[in-house]
Amino acid sequence: MSSPSAGPDPAADPRGAPQPPPAWAPPPPPPPGQSSGYGPAPVGPGAPGGVAQRPGGVTAAAIIGIVMGALALISLFGVGLIFAFSGVLGLLTLLSVATGAVLLAGGIQVLQGKSPQLLLLGSYAALAVQLLTWFWALVSGWGFLFTGLLGFVLPGVIVYLLRQPDAKRHYTAQGISY
Repeated sequence: MSSPSAGPDPAADPRGAPQPPPAWAPPPPPPPGQSSGYGPAPVGPGAPGGVAQRPGGVTAAAIIGIVMGALALISLFGVGLIFAFSGVLGLLTLLSVATGAVLLAGGIQVLQGKSPQLLLLGSYAALAVQLLTWFWALVSGWGFLFTGLLGFVLPGVIVYLLRQPDAKRHYTAQGISY
């Protein structure tokens, strides 16, 4: 029982009377140059000093690279038929598959937050292979190939997106130069 001089016990009050503040206080800040002992605060996107969110153009470039790479790897299934049609075209197809593998790996690396260097190199290689394929199509008498146009446009879009100022700022903030 409580004593009459102390008054009613607020912890035992079933009506929900206001409780007194807790008898603890937060620890004092550590002296300058010393750790608080609690470890670093979690860092994430949007937190002060955290890693900035990846720009949409960088994400788009990575997705385009992944799609182009996957489509190039699918063409590997028909490479035997292409070699039967033309040996030079078969070699160009193998080069296209190789650049597709580089684009796929580079796109995945960019989505993982790594350097876009591999994606850029794969895009330049894809442009070179498309130029050779387009030249071979004109020399062989096949004429203009629509897929050749896409083969120029999509790697060009990847290069354009990765060379934008916001993409460069994003990678510079992470300490990545390309």
